[in-house]
Parts: sequence; structure tokens; C-alpha cells
Amino acid sequence: MHNCGVIEGYFGTPWSFKSRNTYPEFLRKYGYRFFIYAPKNDPFLRKKWDREWSDRYIKILKNFAGSCHRSGIEFGIGFTPAGDASAVAENPELLLARVREISSVLPLDYFALLFDDLKNNDRSRLAYYQLRIIDLITSELTSVKHFIVCPSYYTTDPVLGRVFGERPENYWNDYADGLDPEVNLFWTGEKVCSDSYSRAHLEWFAEHFRRKPFLWDNYPVNDGKKLADFLFLKPFENRASFLNEYLAGHAVNPMREPHLNKITMSTLGDTYDDRALDTDSELYWQRVAGFTGRKLARCIRDDFRFFTEIGLSGIESDELAELQKKYEKFRSNPYGREIYDFLKGKYAFDPACLTG
Repeated sequence: MHNCGVIEGYFGTPWSFKSRNTYPEFLRKYGYRFFIYAPKNDPFLRKKWDREWSDRYIKILKNFAGSCHRSGIEFGIGFTPAGDASAVAENPELLLARVREISSVLPLDYFALLFDDLKNNDRSRLAYYQLRIIDLITSELTSVKHFIVCPSYYTTDPVLGRVFGERPENYWNDYADGLDPEVNLFWTGEKVCSDSYSRAHLEWFAEHFRRKPFLWDNYPVNDGKKLADFLFLKPFENRASFLNEYLAGHAVNPMREPHLNKITMSTLGDTYDDRALDTDSELYWQRVAGFTGRKLARCIRDDFRFFTEIGLSGIESDELAELQKKYEKFRSNPYGREIYDFLKGKYAFDPACLTG
């Protein structure tokens, strides 16, 4: 498989480290290469980026990074210096102090600087100040192998303009002209949650930004207002081997249910091999049973439309009660427990997801 991995970049309650620690071996088995830790509700990486890290937090992250490296998986973090970019760029001492501390305590292969999903009061020189921040940090992190930036406008989807204000006229041109060619750019495609990626669109990106896109794939993430109603258990579609030629990398943003997420993520390599799995195929359900066990897999198959098409708010109250009763019996199984918790509303939409 191509340079594929995880960007844990969803809104909502982050995974527990107990669940997250099951991922390095899973990723190795299914051909993934990296894991970037960047949950948006981790305050140390976003809202409270200027706070010192506790010893306990450092220890937990170091242990996870070590687990990744022992499994041959590269490790990174996603960091967002939230606040007006001009204020951060013009007073960089605190920013650089935080970056130095992070790089001194974590064995980083990837550093992702994320400007996505933020309100900015002054957008007129937004690219100028963001590029200044990028230059400051890249000059400091010379030992990090992979540096990726997510711009504030990371898709041609007009929804970002409606939510965060219209993109400044020269924003993308300024990025194309001012960004070091060694720095990668995250991009979600023609939509925030793209169903497919066309050659024409990827060629446009490469020509405009003078580099291949580093794909931020918002499937199977389910943190938005509408998305939170579903469990995206269908295999990956419309991602094919031709993407190898057009991408610098491919980062998958996962579901908030860490165990169920493995079912879907296990299928990306199949699409890159041009042998995408189908939910009508017995091969797919054998794959599901390999994760969940046969009995639970049969139940998921029977109720598949509720999870993937009808959605939680579309289930009638009597049907919902029956489903809750049915999956309560599987609560000792981590996959069954996540389905039960989903049906009980534990994964309800978090209003902090501004693009929901």
C-alpha cells in the first residue's frame, strides 16, 4: 500500500490510550505506515497549546510512540497554535518554547501543523502570518522527517467559507508561492468529506500548489452533526491504485469508535490493490467476523442498514429499544460494547465540531 496512515483528527471525546495502544500492530498488519496523534479535544494540542505538559501526559505519549516504533509505525503529533495567527506570529517566543519542549520529549517522525477549523478575526493577511509560523517551526524542528501543514482552507468545498468566513482572495496563491517545497499540504479533496478523488482534481492541486497533496481522508470519521448518526462500517470505495501516482501520502481520519473503526480501516489496502471489498461479499463478512467473532458479526449483518444508512435518529423508538437489548448482551466484547454505547447515545454529536 502507498504511504498510508492515521490522522486522529476528529472532534469529540478522544480514544482511551488502552484502545489506541491496540493500533500499532493493527496498522502494521494492514500495511499502514504512520500514526499522527491529533484529537481536537486534546487541550494540550489545541485550545491550551501554550500550557506545559504534565509528566503523566508526556509518559503516556512517549509510551505510545514507543509502541508505534516497535511495530515499525512512524509516530507524529498534530499541533494547533489556536488564536489569531498574527498574535502568534508576532510574539513567537512562547510558540517556540512549546515546540522545543515537544521535540525534546517525544521521538517525532511527523509534525503536523494544523490551521483547520479555526475562527480568525483578521483574514486579510492570514496566509502571511501562517507561513511565518510555519517557517519558525520548521527552522526549529530540523530533525523531524516529515512536516505537514493543514491550511485553514483545505478543500474547494464552499462549506468552509460559510462556516469560517470567505477564503481571502490570494490565500492559496500565497501558500503556493511562500511554502517551502519540502513541506507537505493536507487536502481533503473537492469536499470536506469526499466520496472519491479524481485525477483531474489531484492534478489541479499539484499544478497550483507545486507539490502532490497529502490526502486527509474524512472517511470513516463520524464527528459531524449528520455523521454522528452513523457507524461507517462499509469498506472503502473509490480509492484505487492510481492514487499512488498522485499523492504524497494518505491519512485516514477515523471513527470515534476505535474498535469498530478497525473493520473499515482494514479495507483500504484492498482498494489500493484494485480488489475493493463489497458488503454483499462473504469475504467481507469473514473479515468482520475475524474482528468481532461470528455471533456478533451475524447480528451486525442483520442490522447493517440501521447503522450505515438509516442512522440513529431514523430508528423508531421500539426498534431502538430492541436493538439496545440485543447488543447489551455483547457488552463484554469491545466491538459489541461500542455498538451498544452508540445506540444509547454515548457518541452523540459534539457542538464543538464547527463543520458539522
